[in-house]
Amino acid sequence: MYEKDEEERKNKLFELEKQLGRHNNSKEEKEEKDRRLMKYFLIATNMMYTLAGPIILMLGFYMFLKKFLFKEEKPILLVIFLFVGAFTGYWALIKQVTNIK
Repeated sequence: MYEKDEEERKNKLFELEKQLGRHNNSKEEKEEKDRRLMKYFLIATNMMYTLAGPIILMLGFYMFLKKFLFKEEKPILLVIFLFVGAFTGYWALIKQVTNIK
């Protein structure tokens, strides 16, 4: 009785793992999964650059102004520049995501 239940449990577990794709030996299925994974990885990496780029650019612009124009630190201007960079990054990201097919 116990062996039958154990065998039944193993079969159910195998079927569940098969549905999850662990026992698929088809090369085409693996290549399709790899392509999908690579696509989403590239999209995520691009999103990171889209968000971080304007923030870093505005930080560099603040550092340039601080060195040559202000001669002292102005933290409120730094915060404003960082918010503008973040807003610009999110705006570019939204425009990019709405165009993804």
